[in-house]
Amino acid sequence: MDYEFETRQTEAQHVLTIHATTTAHQLPELLGELFGEVYGHIAGQGGQPSGMPFTRYYDMDGVNVDFECGMPVASPMVGTGRVRAGELPACTVATVTHMGPYDNLPQSWNALLSWMGSQGLEPAGPPWEVYVTDPGAEPDQSKWRTDIFFPVR
Repeated sequence: MDYEFETRQTEAQHVLTIHATTTAHQLPELLGELFGEVYGHIAGQGGQPSGMPFTRYYDMDGVNVDFECGMPVASPMVGTGRVRAGELPACTVATVTHMGPYDNLPQSWNALLSWMGSQGLEPAGPPWEVYVTDPGAEPDQSKWRTDIFFPVR
């Protein structure tokens, strides 16, 4: 896969999220459930997401994954229960777009990390993925787009 890497500035973004820990194997199934819960919370307050769903990763040890998943909203909303209000940060990120099945995402992550190293960029916070393509609307996995953002200094 050909990659186009870049650094850019992101703006702060209001989000509603659910923080969880699971195994890497169970992550895909759990994400669908949690995204549904976040969306239901937003809709229950009469709102709509202002962008595509994302997952932010706090720790991955090869077996377990500590993460939060959520959706951006146009203005601050109240979180209740395990749905929390928060923000994706305004920061400088290294970014790359992954095209294809989610199973191949580790290759794109490794390529981004390698590029960051070659550019002298150091991690400066938890990275996140934005799922630009809705798999329910696009059955062809080769057309699935995922944007990866890694805060750097």
